[in-house]
Amino acid sequence: MKVAGRAAGAKPPGVCVAEKAARQHGRIHVRQLAACGLDDAAIARRVKNGTLHRVHVGVYAVGHAGGSLHARFMAAVLAAGSGAVLSHWAAAVLWGLVRWDGRAVDVTAPGSGNRRRPGIRFHRTRSMTPDDMTRREGIRVVTAARALLEIAPQLSDRRLRRVVRQALAEELTSAGEIADVVARANGHRSAKRLAVVIAGPPAPTRSGHEDDVLDLVLAARLQPPDVNKPLVVGGSTYRPDMRWPVQRLILEVDSVWHDDPVAQACDAERQADLEASGERVLRTTREQACSHPSQLVARLAAAGVPRVVGEQVVGSNSKGFGLATQERHEEEVEAA
Repeated sequence: MKVAGRAAGAKPPGVCVAEKAARQHGRIHVRQLAACGLDDAAIARRVKNGTLHRVHVGVYAVGHAGGSLHARFMAAVLAAGSGAVLSHWAAAVLWGLVRWDGRAVDVTAPGSGNRRRPGIRFHRTRSMTPDDMTRREGIRVVTAARALLEIAPQLSDRRLRRVVRQALAEELTSAGEIADVVARANGHRSAKRLAVVIAGPPAPTRSGHEDDVLDLVLAARLQPPDVNKPLVVGGSTYRPDMRWPVQRLILEVDSVWHDDPVAQACDAERQADLEASGERVLRTTREQACSHPSQLVARLAAAGVPRVVGEQVVGSNSKGFGLATQERHEEEVEAA
């Protein structure tokens, strides 16, 4: 391997290597080592004395062989070469949408063909564009929207809804970005399933508990609520699990965490603030809602939540939450 002579004022090779590796989770490619002034003999000496450890062909760990999951992801992308990105399950893990299970690291690379590397699974695609690529934690990776399309075949419909809603809630992507990925999917086998998930009302839920209760509400043909949408009350910003702004009605879905005395105190204080501002707050749990779904639907209907018949909203505001409440809602929208 040819190495250019060291320019005047250039950093010593050891410093150059350390700085590059620090930005790459302790991993470095042989081309980067050459750029730092190390030829094959210098690399071999460092391997022998334990300052470099080969991870893949052309990729080394600097200082020690151990490393984090991010280091493993970075090494796979470096090994795949220029233009490669972390993709599929590994990308979804990096975005925090699914858990890592120890499988081979998924990488999409130009012309990957039948390439093989231990611990790496290569993919090819014809539908990916530069808009589908970004960086997260310093690692080249497909966008969250693209990752959702790629992992959809491995998920049940319920699990797919959950990860899509999580991605929306955490603002990792948007329904528009997902729709764009689906439109360019070129017959991907899960494009239609993903399109169905985003075709419904926005539902950026933050937990499986909220998912189940929201699905129950939608199945009952009740008007879709705002989900985890910021609500400013006084000097505080809250994110109600579900809210019907015209009715000024909030539904909170409590989990086991809410059994903790500290959590209960926080809930009580939050509910008092909301009710003092004119909001009405109902509470339920997933277990209660799923065991007695008709009871929850009746509670919401009695509180003024209308039903949707066809494309029309009917039966709202029969409890006195009519024109004045509508005017308050319009004021909220204008203020926003």
